[in-house]
Amino acid sequence: MISALFLTAFFACPVDSFGGLHRDRADKYLLSVSETRDRAGPDAEITRGTQTGEPGLAFGLNGLKDYSTQQPFIDVMKTSRPWIGHREGQWGAVNDDALQAMGVLDAHGWPTQVPEGLTSLESFILTELPVEATHAAGTYHLRYEGAGEIKVLNGSNLRYGEKHITFDYVPNGRRLVGVNILETDPEGTGNHIRDITVVHEDNLQAHAAGEIFNPDWVKLIDDVHALRFMDWMNTNDSEVSSWAEVTQVADHTYVLGAPVEIMVALANQTGTEPWFTLPYHADSDYVETFARYVRDTLDPQLRAHYELSNEVWNWQFEQAHQSHADAIARFGEELSDGWVQNYAAKATEMAATLDAVYAGHEARLVKVISTQTGWLGLEESILKAPAWQEMGHAAPYKSFDTYAITGYFDGALGRDKAGLVKAWIAESRQKAQTAAESQGLAGEARAAWVDAHQYDHATALAVQELRDGSVTGDNEGSLAHLAELFAYHAKVAEQYGLDLVMYEGGTHIVGVGENLDDEDLSAFFQHLNYTEEMGVLYEEMLGHWEAAGGTLFNAFVDVARSSKWGSWGALRHLNDTTARYDALMAFNKAYPRPREGAE
Repeated sequence: MISALFLTAFFACPVDSFGGLHRDRADKYLLSVSETRDRAGPDAEITRGTQTGEPGLAFGLNGLKDYSTQQPFIDVMKTSRPWIGHREGQWGAVNDDALQAMGVLDAHGWPTQVPEGLTSLESFILTELPVEATHAAGTYHLRYEGAGEIKVLNGSNLRYGEKHITFDYVPNGRRLVGVNILETDPEGTGNHIRDITVVHEDNLQAHAAGEIFNPDWVKLIDDVHALRFMDWMNTNDSEVSSWAEVTQVADHTYVLGAPVEIMVALANQTGTEPWFTLPYHADSDYVETFARYVRDTLDPQLRAHYELSNEVWNWQFEQAHQSHADAIARFGEELSDGWVQNYAAKATEMAATLDAVYAGHEARLVKVISTQTGWLGLEESILKAPAWQEMGHAAPYKSFDTYAITGYFDGALGRDKAGLVKAWIAESRQKAQTAAESQGLAGEARAAWVDAHQYDHATALAVQELRDGSVTGDNEGSLAHLAELFAYHAKVAEQYGLDLVMYEGGTHIVGVGENLDDEDLSAFFQHLNYTEEMGVLYEEMLGHWEAAGGTLFNAFVDVARSSKWGSWGALRHLNDTTARYDALMAFNKAYPRPREGAE
């Protein structure tokens, strides 16, 4: 998530085995997979998804969390929080890791008992959704298998039936729903509570038909070229190394990483190309098994994009530190750029495994290698990796198809220029107050005017600075500077015969360091990120990308709440409308993906 502007800054069972997934829905899902597989032969012309020689829009998908406003699944239990245990007088006394260590969770994460000394085990859903997320309001149906006692907390109009609970929910920005297991498997026969589903009343029919994804979400992302699953896969700091560790379809929750089956199902349903970021620690068996599943079940008219981990150059993440240690072991010495040379070497090894899996299906494979956008020259260490070549290997760039960079802009507003921005805010509020007084406004009318216009002047200055740095004369982090970076990396891509793609891009306006907790800055940045002017800046950014010859533009992210931690979502919730989302969709309309059967 950290911008490249800052220089310092799976599944064990086969496709026909879905233990725990309701059999009727599994059958319908398998039928759709079979139909997809049979629709075109392995060498069919690819007519859907990304055409890497032309511009196109992609979305990086926000992470799966109980508090995420993305709400991608019909069954909201799939984004539920891992279980915690309560003691009398001690809420949250035991976490999920401790419950795992006690051996009280089954293979899919369902509690087999409430351990002695604990009063209940609880998971959470629909956490603190904003008032504006009206799609989430309504009646929910909780169903489960097994014997025991469940209580739903913070729902209203609760109605308890035989393995069936209904409750009403209205988002208010503070409320969360607790799924509380008080007792399970009381007879000790192994019939513990499991396979809990929670479905909005409007989606009951779709759920019964085997549908997986929330239609309110799908309609917002289903027309783009590709979807990057970095956050869905919990890529950053991932410790997953073997196939035995991956999330299974029948698991209690997907917040620890989405199953490959689910990601492929989304790609097939929407006709978008999947961009997978395989864990840094993944062994060759993991890579091969993952790729074989994708090869065999992804719509043959879609390409699959593969990238090793995410931002291995970024010391914020464990994978960078591990790559540094691995570089010493691999090259026998501590090189100043060893961590990125090792990244390139390891990515090349992944690419070799992918090439073997996709032999005879090469047109369906896209291999991605990335760099830190703002560190000009670092790409040479990655694309050439001289220490790797000295070991007798080919230069890494020869193993890849696309060269990925970021496209963030922030004008340094939350960094070096934060003090100046605070002065703009103060001046802007004063101008709003003066304007209200000049209109003779008083009382509530005056307060409303000032509230509505308090950021007008500051926004105008910020937009000018974001565009070209002309307020201060320093264009760091501006769109003008970003255009220069695009042009630089376009030449690199051309030099090495690679397509230029973006793995993340968009606004990166957020308080950094001590500025993170500045309430005035945070409020202004959250306002600025969703102004009409931001939509215009997005149009200009996309124009720079197009002019540089960039292909896939990956907007980070689709849907996410805005906070002091950033305003990453093109939309803040599923009922939202924003100028920047509209700009992205206009770009998508200008460069639509090819349609099946198109000439």
